[in-house]
Amino acid sequence: MKILLYTCLNCYFSVYIYDLSYIFYKNITGDNTTARRMTSSERMAALISGQKPDRVPVVPFVEGYSSNITGISLGDFYADGDKCFEAQFASMRLHGYEQTPMYGYASCGAWEFGGKIEFPYRKGQGAPYVTEHPVKTIEDIEKLEVPDFEKELPGAYKIADRVAARCFELGMPVTVQTGSNFTAASVVADTSEFLTWLIMEPKAVHLLLDKVSDMFINALDYFANKYGSESLLPFDGGPSESNNMIPPQMFEEFAYPYMKKVHTHVKELGINAMLMHPCADQNQNIPYYRKLREELNWSGKYFWLFGPETSIKEQIKAFGEHDVICGNINPTLFLTSSYEELLEICRQNIEEGMKSPSGYILSPGCEFPVNAPPVKLMAMIDAAEKYGRYE
Repeated sequence: MKILLYTCLNCYFSVYIYDLSYIFYKNITGDNTTARRMTSSERMAALISGQKPDRVPVVPFVEGYSSNITGISLGDFYADGDKCFEAQFASMRLHGYEQTPMYGYASCGAWEFGGKIEFPYRKGQGAPYVTEHPVKTIEDIEKLEVPDFEKELPGAYKIADRVAARCFELGMPVTVQTGSNFTAASVVADTSEFLTWLIMEPKAVHLLLDKVSDMFINALDYFANKYGSESLLPFDGGPSESNNMIPPQMFEEFAYPYMKKVHTHVKELGINAMLMHPCADQNQNIPYYRKLREELNWSGKYFWLFGPETSIKEQIKAFGEHDVICGNINPTLFLTSSYEELLEICRQNIEEGMKSPSGYILSPGCEFPVNAPPVKLMAMIDAAEKYGRYE
């Protein structure tokens, strides 16, 4: 089987496809036309430039799943940047979706500020987890030093930089974790203590959030200087600011100002796309995300991926005029539903998503499950080919 490689510095997702994909597409759809199909790079370039691609792109937010299908342990996947890249690269080639390798996890922040983490080598573990928080008391916040990326890359950013270098060598975008500030702060300190301090010690929490924001700004500067702003795709997202955890009034006071601080720097660096993943139920926070878009007055595009708690219709209403909408199939359905059921679920999402005026990407509402069978991911690709064709 011959593999064709396409690279494009102006697109923000993967560009690797099998040349047999069109044959497969014709088989599942019964399409007998000879019209030329776009490559993955052309598809994403069209989306970013505000034009319609030939079909809906698929970004399954694969990370740990790729280790499972390539025989790499999940611990090595997160501990070794080369193995992390190679597993995701192989998965891209196998499935033919529009996503490049990336590195990140929900507990980002603790290790970088001097705490300790463990990698998921034991059965049942899904991602790196914190074993020692660098902030244990209010007094620790004052003493906390913001990592200096020019001196030494802190924590997981050493691993992320290796993934970034491999992507950059092949002309793929460099995805770098730069948020969320609130979620990162909630693991720099113990989460339960942090949530208590929102009420009891708000001044200290603001100081912690400011220091976390400065870390992410330092990360942006490092990666922009090394790889170029035009190559970067910053990633911001986390569950701690969800409405399951805090009310929207607290989001406005503690999350919004620091998110805006980092995103303002994204704009200043000339970066023109950013992936946003407001994880879990954040429906009551949508007005503040809209406010961010309006106040920032940024010419770039956000790629919005809310959790399955937020409908595609609501995302389009809030952001579809300017930004790309992603989503947002409940990830657990890839474990519990059959291939045929997933085809129908994807069809419904595609039907709604294609109404977005600035483009749509089919994806799960969070990371694709590590232990899902490959045929479940195939259902997304097949549905996009069968139901996601633009006229």
